[in-house]
Amino acid sequence: MLFYIIRHAIAEPLGEANAFSDERRALTPVGRERMQRIAKGLRRLAVEFDLVLTSPLVRAVETAEILVAEMGASRDLIKQTETLAPGASFEPLFEEIRRYPDVESLAVVGHQPGLGDLVSLLVVGQPGALALELKKGGVCLVKIERTIPSFRGRMAWLLAPKQLRLIAKA
Repeated sequence: MLFYIIRHAIAEPLGEANAFSDERRALTPVGRERMQRIAKGLRRLAVEFDLVLTSPLVRAVETAEILVAEMGASRDLIKQTETLAPGASFEPLFEEIRRYPDVESLAVVGHQPGLGDLVSLLVVGQPGALALELKKGGVCLVKIERTIPSFRGRMAWLLAPKQLRLIAKA
């Protein structure tokens, strides 16, 4: 399985238009525009998704919607899940993924530091073992080699948002 780990794009600072609610923080106009270019970069890399799981927080859902729209995919691929909300544990996420045995290319959209810990768990077997921080709009591809007894794989690449935007221009 190709497992794309994607951090949400640039969002409003806490306490402005979102009335001091972290859950309601939306993407900024700059965040939207950059995410569109990031998605175009992914498309140039021939990335496709069978399923996109996203945190239910507004900024993550908006990021997922931009991804599928720019990549020419259906919004039906997007499924919101509490298993990607900030602070969620990983085993419920893995249990949810196992419910989609035919998925060969999966994207998850979420938040730091959880996504960095997820990559570390997948690659090294321990959250936090890698000091990995995905920038807003950053994407990491882990090729999953096994799912039983636990998810494990190899990191294929990690691209910063700026790199993906440059790929979109090429």
